[in-house]
Amino acid sequence: MLYSFILISLAVSISFQQDPSLDTNAWLEKYDKYRKVIEENTEITNEDNLTPEIRLHLITPKSRLWNAKTQDSPFKDSPFFAFYWAGGQGLTRYILDHPEIVRGQRVLDLGSGCGATAIAAARCGAKSVTANDIDPLRCLLTEMNARLNKVAVNVTDTDLISSMKIGTAEDWNVVLVGDMFYENPLADKLVKWLRSAKLAGKFIYIGDPGRYLFVTTKDRPGNFFAHITRYKLGMKMFQDHGVVDTDVWKLFHLS
Repeated sequence: MLYSFILISLAVSISFQQDPSLDTNAWLEKYDKYRKVIEENTEITNEDNLTPEIRLHLITPKSRLWNAKTQDSPFKDSPFFAFYWAGGQGLTRYILDHPEIVRGQRVLDLGSGCGATAIAAARCGAKSVTANDIDPLRCLLTEMNARLNKVAVNVTDTDLISSMKIGTAEDWNVVLVGDMFYENPLADKLVKWLRSAKLAGKFIYIGDPGRYLFVTTKDRPGNFFAHITRYKLGMKMFQDHGVVDTDVWKLFHLS
């Protein structure tokens, strides 16, 4: 089953062909054709997660893809983009509970996935919100979910991490990172990016359910992450993903 394949492959990076020359309009023209495919293969839901305030297009047990075979997927790769992962749920819940973190700020949701955290930041009064993901389908899903929730979010598929684009204070001064420590090459590059971003004065918040690569980064001598809160996840998340709770951290220093 496709869903079983997704569970087995959580640590595997997904590669999509990128066209760095695309401007916003060209990007929308190129990938907008997948909008109907996403609509047909996801459910609009706000259930079985930590943030019932936000409605999202997601793959759920009611979706055709939940029990489909991998070869029957209409997408080139397994649709990781249409799941609401634990770290993102916790980080999004924290933003909704503490809107002062983003109110009046310029916010970057790095590795935005389904876009829930970016949507929360926009709902909570951020001056601007940029959702960034190198997967164009995640970008499209974020755009669709932002429309669904009637908020304004800038969406970009620029590879900020590999290009080490930290951005100025006029771009963003608060960085939100959920579920990004899932495979090794990416985690190594992410740590370098976060180090530079912190040195540039960014406020950085991370949501993670305790993945090995995050824990080893957090516990490395010289690194300082302050634990903010822990959220208990519902039975559905435990049944589907084996995850019981998720944490939110604030980054203070990376050596």
